[in-house]
Order: sequence, then C-alpha cells, then structure tokens
Amino acid sequence: MGMRAQLRLALGLPAPARRPSPVRCSAQGPFRLIAYLSGGSQGWILDFIWRDLTSATVWGEQGAPELRVASDRASLAAAMDGANALVVVMFQGHLQRLLRDGIPPERVILYLSHVRIGLALPDLNRLHAVLALNGQEQALLRISGVKPQRLHWFPAGFDPAKFFAGPSLSQRPIDVLLVGRYVPKSNPNYHERKRYALLCDLVELLCEKGLRVVLLGSGWRACEYQLPAAVEQMDVAHSAYGELYRQARLVCSVSAPEGGPVSFLEGLASGCLMLSVATGFAADFQCGVDGIWHLPLSAEAAQWCEQIQQCLQIGRADAVLSAGGCSPLRQDYLHSAHFERLALQLRQLCDQPVADGSMERSHG
Repeated sequence: MGMRAQLRLALGLPAPARRPSPVRCSAQGPFRLIAYLSGGSQGWILDFIWRDLTSATVWGEQGAPELRVASDRASLAAAMDGANALVVVMFQGHLQRLLRDGIPPERVILYLSHVRIGLALPDLNRLHAVLALNGQEQALLRISGVKPQRLHWFPAGFDPAKFFAGPSLSQRPIDVLLVGRYVPKSNPNYHERKRYALLCDLVELLCEKGLRVVLLGSGWRACEYQLPAAVEQMDVAHSAYGELYRQARLVCSVSAPEGGPVSFLEGLASGCLMLSVATGFAADFQCGVDGIWHLPLSAEAAQWCEQIQQCLQIGRADAVLSAGGCSPLRQDYLHSAHFERLALQLRQLCDQPVADGSMERSHG
C-alpha cells in the first residue's frame, strides 16, 4: 500500500473515484456520428438544432455515418468504443469532463455557441474540429490560437421553407416581437444572461407607448415579474413561428452574451427590422445598415424603448426597409445558415481524416 493510501486509511478518507477506462475507437469499425446531449438538454435549443441538422437529406446518402445521440458518458463510450466514431459535443461546458473521462480529443467536434465567462477550455487544437456559431466568436478563437484548419463558421441555423420574407412592414400588425422561453430565477445563470428583468421593464414602456408587443415562447405564464395586461403571450409550435415573424415589424433581443440567438436568423429571413445587443449573429453586421441595429450592453429599458421607436420610424420612412423583403446582404449571410447547407458542412467534416491518437484500437 502506498503512502497516500495509508494516509487516507489513517484519516478515514474515502478512496478517490476511479477514472473510467479510455474509449478506444477503430478506423475499421462502424462509421458513426454521435451527438452528446445531456438529459438536461432535452427540449432545449441545442436538442432542436441537432434534430434539424440530422433531418437533412445528406444523411440518407450512401457512405454517410450512422447517427446517434448519447445523454451520458456511459452511453457515449458504448457508442464510440470499437467504432470509427466522431462525437459532436453540443455544449462546451461538458468538454473538459468528457476529455478527462477518456473520450479521445481527436474524435471530438465542439459546437461552441459563445465563450462563457469563467469557463476554461482545453487546447482546442487537439480536437477534430471547432464549430463557431458566429463570426465574432470565430475571430476571438483564432486570436486565442485555434488553428484555421480546426476552426469552422457554423451559424446554425434556420429552415428557409419556414422563414421567408413577408408583406410590407405597414401591413404587419405586430410592432415588436420578443422571442424566447421564460426560465425562472431558480436557473440563475440562464436567467441573468437573458436579462428578463430588463426585458419586462422594456415591455411595460412599449405598451405605455401604445405599441403592440408579443412575447413568443413557453413559460411566460409563470413570469416572476409584473407584465402589463396589454402584452400578448403566445406559446405555439415552432413550425408556426414563421407566420408570426411575417406579422412583425421588429424583432428585439436584449440578452447577452449570445451565440445566436436563432431568432435573429429567423427574423432576418422574415424581413423584420432587427434590434439587439452587439453580440452573436448581430455582431456580424454593421449597426444601422440594412435594418439592423445594436445597443450597448449597458443600455437601460428607456434607451431600448427610444431606439425601438426610432427603428420603427426609419422602417416606415425607408422604401427598401418598409417593403419587408430580404436584401442581398441578408441573403448572403443566411445562405450559410440553411440547415441543409450546415448538414453538408458537418458531413464533410466527418470525411476528413482523424488525427493519429493514442486510443485507437488496432485490428489484426
């Protein structure tokens, strides 16, 4: 018995938890692409993004990998062991633990929505690929030392069959559309990042100005802040979101930081005026160009309200914006965000050679 073990025994301390055995993949095994989505991800945006990505036609083609989902380390290891497998880690907060638990880094594709304050990341150059959700995150990762061959812009995503330009802004009955579920204070990190207190203050000011405001998403019946009676709360299937966007003049998001949000892509494609913090997709656009505006993170509810009124006024006065169409600038950006195109990009990453690792199972 070693000295450390003797000391633990003398002090009555428990033995340290045993690390799981490393996962050993094989280039000759079954070809698989596995999404790692913990049980807590069910019904959340990352779950929906994966479903949309894997519904694309490219996965039915000959030679495509078998698609699987793992919700814990044990099921992930079982799906990877002996297989020619890659795993898409859909939340960066899980990466360190999975690598520590023996998942080979050269077989990991990291879906990185946004760099999180206080979250340390390992050397991302050891991974098979890193998917950056927006151009700002891609640039920051490149500055931090991630090699260009590892780094890919992956603005997931929207379905152009559901989200497309609608009527002119003057024919749209909703002045301001705010999209997203309400999550209570019991989830403090998410709650603070979405800035619900600010959002509810803004809703009150907008309603006082006589604007028609719609909150689109689940959970708002349990909102812990006072909401004015005039605000409309809608909880419908995502398949019906497109029609509501095409009825809205302006889509607003006050949350920060964001990798997206997806509502920005959906509103952009629907010809809406867009206002948000300069984060996520919005940071890829110049403020005040093509019906897209930013406000600083420090802006308070009164500033947001004033800016929304100005945006709506500009939208009425500008013939191009008031048409409610999707401009060439928006179309160029959105082209890369189609789920079919993103699925093809992911499929091509699957075909790239995996770097030699120390956990490859040999045959023969």
